[in-house]
Amino acid sequence: MDIKIACPCPPRADGDTRHPDGDTVTLRDRLDFRSATTIRKAVSMLGEDGPVESAEVLAVMTEWYLLLGIEAWTLVDDRGKPVPVTRPAIRERLLENDDAYASVTDLADAADGMYMKLVLLPLLERASRSSPPTPTDASTSAPTALPPKRPKPSRPSSTTSTRTDGTAMTSTSPGGASSTSQNAASAA
Repeated sequence: MDIKIACPCPPRADGDTRHPDGDTVTLRDRLDFRSATTIRKAVSMLGEDGPVESAEVLAVMTEWYLLLGIEAWTLVDDRGKPVPVTRPAIRERLLENDDAYASVTDLADAADGMYMKLVLLPLLERASRSSPPTPTDASTSAPTALPPKRPKPSRPSSTTSTRTDGTAMTSTSPGGASSTSQNAASAA
């Protein structure tokens, strides 16, 4: 597809515009597998340094559409010789040239229209498979269990610590019998 843009070429020696009727940039009719995959990979690498805005993702895609989609152009250097279409030349002549901004915007819009579906749809399909659809029909909250049963109070102990009159302190005697058992034996 041929797109007409304002001439971003260096002016002639006399200061006149080299191409008063503009230049023509030819975009490939279709991106090949490698080009489309390169753009998808560039987008997937964006989040490595932290979150990115949607606008930045789209801008990176558009930049790559131009870097990989421009097939030919009528741009010339300051001597009037054709400038080969290379990534550095695309960056220098179009992407980093403030005078070409309006022309590049029109060119970028055309490239978006041509290539976005090919590049973006697989990214969207992959993203939709990796996350569950929302809203869900069923609750996503953890199921609530019945409240735990309160523990039953324990029964009072059956042993007592009250001292009775018939109880005496016991101690071991040197013969091995307790003093209580000796007293009981002598009382009998």
